[in-house]
Amino acid sequence: MDQSEQSDFHMLVGSWHLQSLGITFSDTGERIEQFGPRPIGRMVLAATGRIMFLFGRPDREPPSSLEDRAALFDSMVSYTGTVKMDGPGRFITTIDLAMNPAVRGEQVRLFELEDDRLSIRTPEQTLAIFGNRLLIADLIWLREHN
Repeated sequence: MDQSEQSDFHMLVGSWHLQSLGITFSDTGERIEQFGPRPIGRMVLAATGRIMFLFGRPDREPPSSLEDRAALFDSMVSYTGTVKMDGPGRFITTIDLAMNPAVRGEQVRLFELEDDRLSIRTPEQTLAIFGNRLLIADLIWLREHN
């Protein structure tokens, strides 16, 4: 890592809580809030390079049927892996454990940091849950202070 990448990395180290999560479809420009207007979530990046994400709907309830249990799977995202910087405003997470095994491997993320507000977005991609339509996801995180 060059000096600017090290600086970017160290500025991201810490604990963050999710403020918003939006999905914008490339074909129509339609924007949805995947987990509603007030999603809940945490992101933690350790100085060692380990990152963990856990976020979802705020109204999740214990399941009372197999259908409820399946719906819970679609109401949350969780994964962990290691992070390496890949140029200014860009990092790659190598996911080694995820609730959904389909997301394992390398995931590119683009970011902007302004004070204690971190914007992370995906490059254009397709997701099966959205009918394999092209989309960009963007997440806004706020730094947690003790």
